[in-house]
Amino acid sequence: MHDRRHSNRQRALAAQVLEATPVAVAVLDRQGRITLANRRAEELLGRMRDDAAGQANARCRLTDAEGNPLRDDPLSFRPVVESGEAIHGRTLAFVRDDGRRVLVSVDAAPLFDADGRVEGVVATLVDVTHQRQAEESLRATQRRYRQLLGAVTTYTYTVHLENGAPASTEHGPACVTATGYTADEYAADPNLWITMVHPEDRQPVREHVAEVLSGKPVPPLEHRIFHKDGSVRWIRDTIVQHFDESGRLTHYDGLVEDITERKRIDARFQRLFEATPDAMILTDERGKIVLANAQSEKTFGYRREELEGQSVEILVPKRYRDRHPVYRDEYSTRPRARPMGLHPELWAIRKDGTEFPAEISLSPLQTEEGLLVLSAIRDVTERKRTEKALRDNQMQMLAAQKIQEYLLPREPPRLPGYDVAGASLPAEFTAGDYFDYIGMPNQSLGLVIGDVSGHGFGPALLMASTQALLRSLAQTHTDVSPILEGANRFLVDETDVDRFVTLLYVRLDLPTRSIVYANAGHPTAYVLDREGAVKHRLESLSLPLAIDGGAEFPCRGPLPLEPGDVLLMTTDGVLEARSPDESFFGIERMLDVVVANRARPAREIIESLFGAVRLFSGTAKLTDDVTAVAVKVGD
Repeated sequence: MHDRRHSNRQRALAAQVLEATPVAVAVLDRQGRITLANRRAEELLGRMRDDAAGQANARCRLTDAEGNPLRDDPLSFRPVVESGEAIHGRTLAFVRDDGRRVLVSVDAAPLFDADGRVEGVVATLVDVTHQRQAEESLRATQRRYRQLLGAVTTYTYTVHLENGAPASTEHGPACVTATGYTADEYAADPNLWITMVHPEDRQPVREHVAEVLSGKPVPPLEHRIFHKDGSVRWIRDTIVQHFDESGRLTHYDGLVEDITERKRIDARFQRLFEATPDAMILTDERGKIVLANAQSEKTFGYRREELEGQSVEILVPKRYRDRHPVYRDEYSTRPRARPMGLHPELWAIRKDGTEFPAEISLSPLQTEEGLLVLSAIRDVTERKRTEKALRDNQMQMLAAQKIQEYLLPREPPRLPGYDVAGASLPAEFTAGDYFDYIGMPNQSLGLVIGDVSGHGFGPALLMASTQALLRSLAQTHTDVSPILEGANRFLVDETDVDRFVTLLYVRLDLPTRSIVYANAGHPTAYVLDREGAVKHRLESLSLPLAIDGGAEFPCRGPLPLEPGDVLLMTTDGVLEARSPDESFFGIERMLDVVVANRARPAREIIESLFGAVRLFSGTAKLTDDVTAVAVKVGD
């Protein structure tokens, strides 16, 4: 049972790695067709997952770094397929479907099947157009392994006890979907629950039940069953025990999930974990290495048997080794995802004593065995040389512009009953404004608009940090206040004292048609009814982010929305736009434009608002970025 749990843990960790690692990963078959891509790869290539799967570099044109078309297979990985040898640091250029040329550095390794034959290629693609590791890593959105599973088949059952022994069992109606058997069939055959279990798994199942009946807390158990149709399925059985006042077990509930598809994916992700071009090191709370992939051997020169069980400090240069345990302890007290490149001056050491600059990402993983930390480590020696060359050619401003272009949503979400739109008009080469749409649990959507102080590369990175933090925190919180508090604590520690972020975060609850908001020093947003009257003002309730680490961000709401309502969120660039005579555009003009156009789609409301600001400003240059988000509630 221990070996099975260990194997399950490794496969699950490999699955989480693909989505959690802050690099673009794509898998191609022998013909060069993309068969799997993580979210980072989708974002880099400029396509949706449904478009990418099974197509040979669809919607992209591939050239070398000088712009010359490549003549071989779609992603130029034929040498990897034919020789079985990896390639590293090859520079290619993608022309995205939006016409933007993106320079990428490609590492590729062969992907072997169970018989040792090359069945495809696993590749990581890194955007080196602007050569800033912080930008690359902050694009990661850290998707958890569970999001790959989508909707799983589940059902519940309850076992009632008499004198400590099972007396009767109630099966939920969904049992027929998961196992093929109805509740009546379970009632007619009291032994069906064990006879349907795969013979190799029956003893572990019996031991599991014995532990449940003894009153001991038990972890979930994964095992195989024979479905009524004859197929073998994997299920996960989670137990909740119930005791009376004297501590006697009276009954227990079980939740059964069909995890067959997840098991199939596990095997594939295990191979990906081994084949990924980045070194992956998994450590426990004491800093002991518990798992290392094949690339770790190539990167550090150790066999994985030499690494596993050792302190992670053997990979840290001696000049940093004494301080490193302190950093580990601090991280354990407040574990958080740390994207690759957030700390650019990191170094690692090989077995032979040579040092190299490294990019290192940290991803905390909560398991039954406690906190584990997954480190993705990349030798960036060549990248450092390229970065210096780019700095010499004054590429920082271009990098900042690319960050902003990447961060702002390309399309609004399509939500039944709602019309959503957003846009930003920068006043300079790069803007400090930001807006986003963030999916949240429980059928809700986060609508975010913010303004970073200043312009240029530094504010663009702060904007990227803010987006990454909000997106990460929104995956585990339904309340807005903890999201802003968590982001604020991080930004206070990592941001220069002269930087701050005003932010308005609105959670739109889709089923109830209501909103909850927190406004951190941002201009007031407005909800107008069908007749154009202001029915809600979303006023500032706290300081901006990145000023006070102990600041609180209270919420207001829920505020009900009705058909015909319009929610308008803007930055101060709208209100403070100036005419040639130095007068301000102001709130009254802004609301007049929205009222006059309230019957039009949300996109046209924003276009009309921007047009009015330009007309009001005349020939004068905009003094600030102009950004707006509008939401119309349908009938």
